[in-house]
Amino acid sequence: MPEKVLKKLNANILPQWKTCFLAALLVGMLAHLYKITNWLPNWDSLVFRYDSQNMIGLGRWFLPVVCSFSSFYDLPFLNGLLAIIFHAFGAVCICRILNVQKTITAFLIGAVIVSFPAVTSLMMYNYVADGYSIAFFLSTLAALYMTKEKPKYWLSAVLIGLSMGIYQAYITVTVMLILLKLVDELLYQKASFGNLMKKIAFMLLTGILGAVIYSVALKAILSIFSAELLDYQGINGTASLSGIDLPASLYVVKETFIKCFFDLSGGVTVYVVLNAVVLVFTLVYSMIQLAKNKLYKKPANCILLVLLCALTVVGAGALAFVNAGVDYHNLMRMGYAVFYLFFLVLYERGTEAKKTYTNVKSWAVLLTATVMIINQIVIANVSYHKGQMAYEKSYGVLIRIADRIEQTPNAEKCNKIVVIGALDNSEGYSVNLSPDITGITDGYILRADDEIVRQSVLCSALGDYCEKKYELISGEEKKRLTQRAEVKSMEKWPAKNCVTVIEDTVIIKLGAEGEQ
Repeated sequence: MPEKVLKKLNANILPQWKTCFLAALLVGMLAHLYKITNWLPNWDSLVFRYDSQNMIGLGRWFLPVVCSFSSFYDLPFLNGLLAIIFHAFGAVCICRILNVQKTITAFLIGAVIVSFPAVTSLMMYNYVADGYSIAFFLSTLAALYMTKEKPKYWLSAVLIGLSMGIYQAYITVTVMLILLKLVDELLYQKASFGNLMKKIAFMLLTGILGAVIYSVALKAILSIFSAELLDYQGINGTASLSGIDLPASLYVVKETFIKCFFDLSGGVTVYVVLNAVVLVFTLVYSMIQLAKNKLYKKPANCILLVLLCALTVVGAGALAFVNAGVDYHNLMRMGYAVFYLFFLVLYERGTEAKKTYTNVKSWAVLLTATVMIINQIVIANVSYHKGQMAYEKSYGVLIRIADRIEQTPNAEKCNKIVVIGALDNSEGYSVNLSPDITGITDGYILRADDEIVRQSVLCSALGDYCEKKYELISGEEKKRLTQRAEVKSMEKWPAKNCVTVIEDTVIIKLGAEGEQ
């Protein structure tokens, strides 16, 4: 009977797992309620308000499958709520991986994960928030099955392949959780060098197998649908590993780490100070634990520990090694959240000779983490406020553009549109709230056309908001039209002659050609 199944299931769920899940739901609502109860689109949202998410050309062959369950509409509440829930499930997996025993540790893990700035960026791409959050959950589940007492490596490989098939960036979450587990076993569980090396070998093979599963499935699907990988973020070169450049990749890894946690371009912020405190405290306590366990008397273990710690920075930026030209924006940085887990787990790791020292350590972790969570909630809400202002400002311009088109002679007979350039102050796709929050701008969300994927934000917005349905003209036909003398003489928006009609095509010049 269902009642018996549910009762048995509930009996097998540890109290700390429930705490973690409920903490993620509570803090998730505090951080993201603004977004999920309002329509706060960005440029991509205007294009993908309803879309089948057929992103095979971007290597995301499993994305349409997982997004189909919540419909292909950009639904703020449903997609956002699913995103919070699946991040909560992922946080529970992390508690299981780390064998968390204390309620407070479980609470902090759930709260930090769901409010991490990468999740805020994800929410701004709400049309895929449900799918990407499932990718995060699968990546944590893959790490869980690899680190269990009786690992299921084959299952982990499949989960890695599926997660990458939704969004490739979440492979870094799996990598980072494995590194965290190995460091934890070395430093606090006193694991033997031989056993760890055996585990590492199997984990490497599992990761390779997962990547192979992803690649084979991708090639098969591309062949079935006669599609090709697009030149977006170097994805077409990534598949062939033709863009490997070790020095450039290491530079990207270093810069991304600094930008994620210690970006001082906007001055010293609470976020940067907290990250410095977390880093110093974690390193100092780890050194104390190393000395206490006399790990230095085991050179092999000591070297392995140092190597694994160094690899965390590399693991978080792993995608840079298959494409050194990747733009490692905030949406791709969920793996960096694992750095905080090294700190949070200190709440229940290690025991001091004097109980006072243990109490001080526990209070230090709890208070610092609490301030960190509150700060992340604030960052999320400020981000959504900026998103709302950008949308309303852009909506006002959109209505003016629609009016200008209507005032242009013969525009009512047109069924095609050419958009030249972009509005001033529309090129930004992040706001620097320390860290940069991708998906939000202080400018306009009416961005330049993306001819690689044939997207026009203005064309889509005119159709949805102003009932002006146009066929977008791009490529060679667009070049032919823009070479005409009457088009070259046009001035950019908001000049009187920024809109003209040629044959059955509306031409609007938002900026100089090539400007973004």
